[in-house]
Amino acid sequence: MTATATTNQMLVRNEERPDAELRLFCFPFAGSSAQLFLRWGDYVPDWIEVSGFEMPGHGRRLCESTAIGDQTEAATYIADALMPLMDRPYALFGHCLGAALAYEATRILQSRGAPQPLHLFSSGARAPHLGLPIANVNEMNDEEFIEHFGNVYGAPLGLLNDPVMRPYVLPMVRADATMTQNYHYDPGPPVTYGITAVAGEDDPDVELEHLDEWRQHTTASVSTRLYPGNHFFFVEGAPQLLSDFTDELEPQLA
Repeated sequence: MTATATTNQMLVRNEERPDAELRLFCFPFAGSSAQLFLRWGDYVPDWIEVSGFEMPGHGRRLCESTAIGDQTEAATYIADALMPLMDRPYALFGHCLGAALAYEATRILQSRGAPQPLHLFSSGARAPHLGLPIANVNEMNDEEFIEHFGNVYGAPLGLLNDPVMRPYVLPMVRADATMTQNYHYDPGPPVTYGITAVAGEDDPDVELEHLDEWRQHTTASVSTRLYPGNHFFFVEGAPQLLSDFTDELEPQLA
């Protein structure tokens, strides 16, 4: 699959920084939008340009096309979209499904001989071979599905509970949930970039030992950290998170 959307459709940012030394591409969790990252540029120095990556059928692309429900198709879409944006060093951030897809996209790029990121920041995600923990959502009806996401993950449910928006939003959330449930790791060569794996201290499904397992997937260094909060700790914790990420990225550009 080839990425045919324009850069402006795929990337969400509060400002372009033409002179930035590094691009940081951010991938949201299942059922969410790149609007999550709209203000993240406020928390990093001018030498970093932060862009949220909006997949088809999400956020402002909700009515543009159907959400992708297959991990290989999604990862290929991301890899295709990133290819024209490698005119400068780049790093990736992803939360949960977003981390898995970002990682899988770099494996595709590696197979093409394309430039690899300086770093991957994986948030709320176990190492790839451990899968992405999620209930069997495919057997849930719509009401059970929505209740599950609210009760288990504390996910924001405003649009899913809106009778006008639900028909538009629910198919996208279900496609992402199915991709999460079906995510699988196919063994292959390790990547060559550094990885920072983080999670919330109160995340019910991701513990420090799961983060340590990322060491199996790269020939470079891996660091792990836990932050206060639940599975969605990174939303309110963005300022501290990005400060820590900046500290890790700066020496790599020297």
